Amino acid sequence: GARPMENADPTDAQTDSIPIARCRELLGDEADAVSDQEVVLIRQHAAAMAHVLVEIFLEKRETPE
Repeated sequence: GARPMENADPTDAQTDSIPIARCRELLGDEADAVSDQEVVLIRQHAAAMAHVLVEIFLEKRETPE
């Protein structure tokens, strides 16, 4: 199906998103060389990956071996 995170406007402020400043803390030195826009894209990618991993976990848990 469609992945809404990929189609989201990176400039949209999401109420459930981690603030950019906190994302920079989590990224550490890696965040020094990137713009806020790039941090937003990294945050969106991380959120999308988290959703995929949760879906995979739930599918495996529901599937009898």
